[in-house]
Amino acid sequence: MLLKGDLITKEQAPNMYFSSYEGKYNIMDNLDEKSNPLILARDEVYNSEYVFVTIVLRGTLHIIIGGTELEVKANEYLAVTPCMSVKVENSRCLFFSFLTRSHIMSEIYERVGVQKHLHFHAFKFRHANLTPENTGILYDCYKRIKAEHMRPEYPMKEIVLRAYQGCYIAKLFSFVTESDIIHYVKNTRQYQFFNDFINKLNEKHRQERSVQFYANELSITPKYLSSIVQSFTGLTASQVIDQYVIYAVKQTLYTNKTNIKTISKEFNFPSQSFFGRYFKRVTGVSPNEYIKQNNIKAINFSKN
Repeated sequence: MLLKGDLITKEQAPNMYFSSYEGKYNIMDNLDEKSNPLILARDEVYNSEYVFVTIVLRGTLHIIIGGTELEVKANEYLAVTPCMSVKVENSRCLFFSFLTRSHIMSEIYERVGVQKHLHFHAFKFRHANLTPENTGILYDCYKRIKAEHMRPEYPMKEIVLRAYQGCYIAKLFSFVTESDIIHYVKNTRQYQFFNDFINKLNEKHRQERSVQFYANELSITPKYLSSIVQSFTGLTASQVIDQYVIYAVKQTLYTNKTNIKTISKEFNFPSQSFFGRYFKRVTGVSPNEYIKQNNIKAINFSKN
């Protein structure tokens, strides 16, 4: 299941504002619901495409990310990468949030100069404190992004949206230090296996897509690995591997720096045609179709 701007829906928060630009840049808030900012619980959804950043202005957002329960309070932010399950619980809070396709966010990180080691990989989230002053600055940035969403279509609109979101991300990274980050450490054997699996996947996903390989690396059985992974993600180990590989492939396809044949070799597929079938099985579209829709050259420079 894809998360397409529906971290919180209008059914949960009737006065919520929501806008989406071509499914690439999505924003939402419930800032008009100041008297009773109630958010109703919703079923778990799986986010395969978006990086989203949510800031709470008042109250507490109760949310479960990949099996981890969080309370996001006033002057705190939550950033979540793709390949994570998301479940919102009953909450009372004022919030504003934007969701951006992951390959676009990676390009924004690079453009604004965010260092590589600060980037999130898939299956990660970050929860951190902000000062009230910095929350106010980010809120002002969000209002500019919202104003652009509300404008009718015009040439270069996407470029403007991307510039504003770049400014937002740059400010956010400049505000948050290591001491501001709220750490979640689970001292359980299963969580350690899961964390080690994700780290191995980050290291080896270009060479290995076999559940057996990762189970061997962890000295456990494939069946046990899948049961652990499913408890944290709602997916089998095989599905998680596929999602992670496709996540990485999409970043490469988006930049247009290499061709499909080369990418298939870089990711250790036996042939270009095998890679094409694999990509379509997981995403529903061929690599060529994906490039046409999402390649960096497809940015709206002069749409009428």
